[in-house]
Amino acid sequence: MAILTSSQQTFVDITDQRKLSAYITSNLPKSQIEDPNVLPHTYAPDWASTPLVLTPVVFLDQTNLALDASGLTISWKRKEGNGAEAALTSGESVSKGVLTVKANKLAAATSGMLTYLCYISYYDSETKNTVNISADITYTLIRNAQNARLAYLSADTYVFKYDTNSALVGAKQATLTAQVQGVTITAWQYKDSSGAWKDYPTTSDNASISGGTLVVKPEHAVFFNGLAQIKLATDDPDVYDTTSITKIYDGSQGEPGAAGTGGLSVILGNEAQNIACTSGGLVATATEVTIPFMGYLGIKQTACTCKVGTLPSGVTVKSNTAATASKAGSVVLSFAANATLGGATVLNGTIDLTFTISGASVVKKFAWTKSNKGSNGASGANAIVFSVYAPEGTVVINQSGSLALAAVGYDGASEITTGATYQWAKYTGGKWTDISGETSSTLSVSGADIVNIQSYRCTMTYKGNTYEDVITVEDKSDPYVSEMLSIGGFTVKNNLGGVVPYVIVRTNQKEVDPLLGTISETAPSNPKSGDYWYQVDHSGQTVTLMKYSGSAWAAATEKQSLTYTWYAQDKDGHATEFDKTGKVIYLSAADIDSILTLQCDVSN
Repeated sequence: MAILTSSQQTFVDITDQRKLSAYITSNLPKSQIEDPNVLPHTYAPDWASTPLVLTPVVFLDQTNLALDASGLTISWKRKEGNGAEAALTSGESVSKGVLTVKANKLAAATSGMLTYLCYISYYDSETKNTVNISADITYTLIRNAQNARLAYLSADTYVFKYDTNSALVGAKQATLTAQVQGVTITAWQYKDSSGAWKDYPTTSDNASISGGTLVVKPEHAVFFNGLAQIKLATDDPDVYDTTSITKIYDGSQGEPGAAGTGGLSVILGNEAQNIACTSGGLVATATEVTIPFMGYLGIKQTACTCKVGTLPSGVTVKSNTAATASKAGSVVLSFAANATLGGATVLNGTIDLTFTISGASVVKKFAWTKSNKGSNGASGANAIVFSVYAPEGTVVINQSGSLALAAVGYDGASEITTGATYQWAKYTGGKWTDISGETSSTLSVSGADIVNIQSYRCTMTYKGNTYEDVITVEDKSDPYVSEMLSIGGFTVKNNLGGVVPYVIVRTNQKEVDPLLGTISETAPSNPKSGDYWYQVDHSGQTVTLMKYSGSAWAAATEKQSLTYTWYAQDKDGHATEFDKTGKVIYLSAADIDSILTLQCDVSN
């Protein structure tokens, strides 16, 4: 049987006047991605470079109204999150009923949601009535996870050695190298004699003190009592790293260690570490911290071992390699993901390291500090956003021409252009059927394929996961048109009761296959033989066509002249089992999970 017409309804209120309906088309997806890891933050799509254009599509009954039609008035407002409606702001302008947004307005929306509301008023010169409706469209901001903020420095030497004549032997300079993530280096600093941090003095060896390297020489005025304490500072005061460079001098030749005091030195290559943590004080990702060390007797490098003291919860020793007379040793500590390090509110601490050189011991303290900023995104995974939209609108006239549908996905702030596969499907016969060969991100829909309404779905597979979105297109000038109405309205409350949907069909503005009788719970009074009645049974959740024999009502054997086949989509646009048939059906509240979209195909 050929389908003559289809109608679809998602439960809304209706009026007794001429039916005014509208929806809003958008030239861009309804989600925007913010990347917080660059300054200024970037947005995709960028409404500032590609303005958002919202166009209302208005119908009076089944006739498309031009936006400049006589009697039609259109105005716009905006609403952030659950806040109150407000007037449009700078960067939001209306021309001939079309709203254009030329700025990234979601950036200032604290809730991450922005709704544009279109108020439509139409004065019907035929009925002398004014009909008012509204439509809205909501945009959501998805913020990428902020990268963990880290700063780490290393040096090619941590010691300047002097012989008994106070002559420098060995390394003539130390080159410090910085590694940062999520922050910017602001300055290399040193600690002065008062204990205050100051910018490293300008020298011929350092063209900049905010670059990725720093050269430290013994003659630089940063040493106090033979020790230079160096700090790598960033634009986040909580993210930094420090190290020390030590001048050591030999004791009398031939008597190493005879004086005892001052002859023994242990140099740490890493004295402190920032640990990236969540806002709840938990370690964001598993982290390994390396602490190089060397032992000296006078200026002679000597074998040295390390014993690690009590560790905070969640920290273990991955490796402990002793130093030799020619090679540095190292302790590698493992900070486990989600470790509390002694408690969510504990922000820093120290770990005792006991070094043994030639039977003598030296205790050093390694310091750690939590950096709670940037805890979001500990998993490192970007948000994946996927949507389907119609750049040129969702309406064809008299099954002519074609429509372009497009699917777009974002991996974080970047549009997905590779690594994804697509499959388009068409909703027909109450189920989704894949469209052969349609595996690109776009689909051209022929107007001839659209009987009143038609739903399409695109499934994107990306990085092992699937993402779906559904869009419905319409034909507004078929010879046969149908409209779905409902006894009891299009809403139910508290999952109680039910409503009675039915379909009326017209051609050339005349109804065909009309209802055979009235629809009600009680039989008509004073019936005549041959009268019909659609009996509504709320307890049985049924509608039965009854016929009066002249003395009693009985189930009728007659049927409508057209065939009515019903289908349903759930709130996510997925086809759901639905076995109702007939011109009039009963829809129970139990059938509706938040939202149910009914479609009725009418055939002869």
